[in-house]
Amino acid sequence: MALLTLKDVGKIYVSDGNVSVGIRGVNLSFDRGEFVAVTGKSGSGKSTLLNVISGMDSYEEGELYIEGQPTSHYMQYDWEQYRKEYISFIFQDYNIIESFTVLQNVELSLMHISDKKERRKRALELLDRVGMTSHIKHKGSKLSGGQKQRTVIARALAKDSPIILADEPTGNLDSATSKEIIELLREVSKDKLLIVVTHNFEQVEQCATRHIRVFDGAIESDHVISHVEAVKETASQEKLSKSEKRRGSGDIRNGIALGRAIFGATPKLSFFFCMLMIIGALGIFLVTSLCASASEIFEKSYMFERIDGRVIITTRDGSVISSEDAKKLADDFGADSYLRYDVLLDEEYANRAKISLGGGRYDFIDIRCTYNEDFGDDIIGRYPKKDGEVFLYLPISQQDNFGKDAIETDKIQLNNVEVEVVGIKYFYDNNLDAKCLLTEKGFDTITAMYYLCVRSYPNITLYGNSDKNMGNRNMILSSYDLEDSKIFIPDISKNNGVSSVSIDASYQKYDYYGSIDHSNDVFSVQKIFGEEYFSDGKLKINTYGEPSSSIIVMSPDLVREIAFEVLEKSYRQMSLFYENNEEASEAAKKLYDAGYIAVTSEATYEPDAFEIIVGLISGIMMAFLWVMAIIFLAFFIGLCSSRTLGAFKGDMAIMRSMGIPVRSIKVGMYVRMLMALIPAYICVCAAAYLIFTSPSANEHFVYLYAWHYAVIFVGMLLLTVRITRKQVKKLFDTSVKKSLKGGAAE
Repeated sequence: MALLTLKDVGKIYVSDGNVSVGIRGVNLSFDRGEFVAVTGKSGSGKSTLLNVISGMDSYEEGELYIEGQPTSHYMQYDWEQYRKEYISFIFQDYNIIESFTVLQNVELSLMHISDKKERRKRALELLDRVGMTSHIKHKGSKLSGGQKQRTVIARALAKDSPIILADEPTGNLDSATSKEIIELLREVSKDKLLIVVTHNFEQVEQCATRHIRVFDGAIESDHVISHVEAVKETASQEKLSKSEKRRGSGDIRNGIALGRAIFGATPKLSFFFCMLMIIGALGIFLVTSLCASASEIFEKSYMFERIDGRVIITTRDGSVISSEDAKKLADDFGADSYLRYDVLLDEEYANRAKISLGGGRYDFIDIRCTYNEDFGDDIIGRYPKKDGEVFLYLPISQQDNFGKDAIETDKIQLNNVEVEVVGIKYFYDNNLDAKCLLTEKGFDTITAMYYLCVRSYPNITLYGNSDKNMGNRNMILSSYDLEDSKIFIPDISKNNGVSSVSIDASYQKYDYYGSIDHSNDVFSVQKIFGEEYFSDGKLKINTYGEPSSSIIVMSPDLVREIAFEVLEKSYRQMSLFYENNEEASEAAKKLYDAGYIAVTSEATYEPDAFEIIVGLISGIMMAFLWVMAIIFLAFFIGLCSSRTLGAFKGDMAIMRSMGIPVRSIKVGMYVRMLMALIPAYICVCAAAYLIFTSPSANEHFVYLYAWHYAVIFVGMLLLTVRITRKQVKKLFDTSVKKSLKGGAAE
C-alpha cells in the first residue's frame, strides 16, 4: 500500500471574484524511500502541490489518501494531527522561529519526548549531524541563510516523520552550501518519502529517484529515475502513527513548556505585556479601593456597636435601672462584667477626640471609648494606669499627628476632658473604628462629660456677696490637673468677688430603643459650690479655641457627681458582657423571659426608606463607576495587545506547519499571557502595602480585604483569558499557508 496517493486532486483559488486553478487532475502515488524532485516554471503549481500534500492548504477536487485512508472529510483538527504524525516541512524562506535559539527550534519538534534530558540529548545529536553544534545558543535572527537552513533541516529530522517536504530548500543559498544541503537531504531520505520542489533539477539529479514536472497546474511528466526497495514502517514510525494519535495530558504539559519558552524568548514583547497587565491590575486595584463603599448596600444595619459577648438591656415598662439593679442583674445572670451607662459604646459622635496640631490649629478624630480591651504587646508607650491617662488605637493615617516611635502629642480632649496620651498602637484597616482605652473611672468621667457638654448645655451661674449675680457660663471643661472637688474659673480669680457657683443640669430619660415616649420626663439637679471648692492656683489649660469667658473647669469627681445624679434618675439602659456571643445569646433569652427587653449587639434593624434609597443610589453609582472602569481597562489592554498579534502570527503558523498540536500552541498562548500576570499581581500587592502602610496615602483609599483581592485577581485572570481567546481565534481562523511569513508561491 502506498504511503501517499493523490487521485484527481484539484485546488481552486477564489480572490476578489476571480477564480484561478492551482492544480488540477493530479494523480500521483508515493512511497517510503523515494527522493522525488518536482520541477516546473514559476507559478506552475509546484508549491501548491506541496501545500496540499502537507495539509496546509485544502483541495476542492479528488481525494488524497494517506496509507489508503481518504482525507476529504478532514476538519482543521484532523489536518493538524496529520501534520503532527506525517509531515516535516522545509521552507525556501526557512520559516525559522527567530526569537528562539537554534536549540529551542529543534527541541520544538521533539515535544513528543517527555523526558527533558532525552529531548536535549536528541536535539544536540541532530544539530551535530547538520554541523550546527557551535551555534546552539544563537537566536534564529542571528544566523546566516545556510545556518538557518541547516537548523530547519535538523528540526525536520527531529520529528522523525515519514514524509519530508522541501520547498526550494536551496533557493537562497550559494552553490557550495546548496550542495551540502542536498547531500544532507539525500542521506536522511533513505527510509522516508522526500519530496523536493526545486527550480534547478541539476542540483538534485544525482540524488533523486524520481522526477515530476508540473505545467500549468497539471502533471506534465512523471519519470522514475531509479527504483527503490519497499521500506517497512520502522518501530519509531509505528509508535508515532499509533500512540501519537491520542490527545492527552502531554499536549497540556508541552503547551506550558512552550508558553514559558515564548515568554522568555521575546523579552521586549513580554515586558510590554507585563506593563499592560500591571497597568490593568493597578487600575482595577485603585478603582476597587475608591469604589469599595458600594458593597455597603449589602451590609446589615446593626443597632449597636458590635462587641463580642455583649447584651443590651432595658425595661419593658420604661422604669430606670438603678445601679443596685444593674449589679444584681450582672450577678443573677452570670455576666463577666457590666456597664451601667453605655452610651459611649454606641453613639458615634459621643466619641470625638480633639487634638492640637500646633500653631493654634486643631482637628477632630472620631474615636470610640472603651475600658476593657487588650490591644496586644506591640505598642508604643504603655497602657493607662491612672484615670487621666489614655491609650489610643488609631489608623496609620494619624501617625504624623502622634508620632512613629514616640508619643509626640501629650494631651487630647475627649468630650471637653483633657487627658494624657501614654500609649498608641496603629492599624492599617481604615474601615475599623479608632479606639481610646481608659481606666474604668476614666470611662465614667468621659460619659459624664458627654451628658453635661454634648447632650445638654448646663446653666452655670456665678454669685458674689449677698447672692449677687456675676454672670452666666454654659461650657464645662474637666481637667485631671485639678485636685479633687475643685473648680477653676478662667480669667476670674478668687479675690474678684465670686463666692459660689450654681450649676443646673437636666436630662430626659434615655433609651436607645425609643420604644416608649418619655418626652415629658425631664430630670434635673442643682449643685451649689462655695469658695472652698475654688482652686487656689492658676491652671494652664488648652481650650482649643473655646473663649474662656464661657467656660468653667471642674475636677473629674465633681463632673461625675453632677452627671450621675441626673443619669441615675433618667438612664434606663445598660450592657452585660459575657465570654462570647453564644453565652450572650443564651443570657438574652433568659433576660427576655424574666421580663426585660434584651438583645445581643448582633441585633439589626431595617433602615428607613430614605436611608435605603440614598444608600442604594450611592452603591449603584459606585458599582457603575467600577464596571465602566473595568470595561475601559479591558478595551485598553485588548487594543494594545491586538497590535502585537502580528509578532506571533508567523511563529504560530510555523508551529502549526511543523505539526505542533494545536492544543499545545493554544495552551502556550494562554501560559504566555498568564505569566505576564505574575508581575502584575506582585505590583498590586506591593502597591497595597505601600498605600495602606503609608500615613499620607492610607486615609485616601478604602482598605481592601482578601475577597477584594480575589475579585481583582480573578477579574484580571478572566480579562486575560478573554483577550487570549480572541487572539487565538484570530490566529487559528486563518489557514497555515496564509499565516506563514511571506506566504508560499502558488
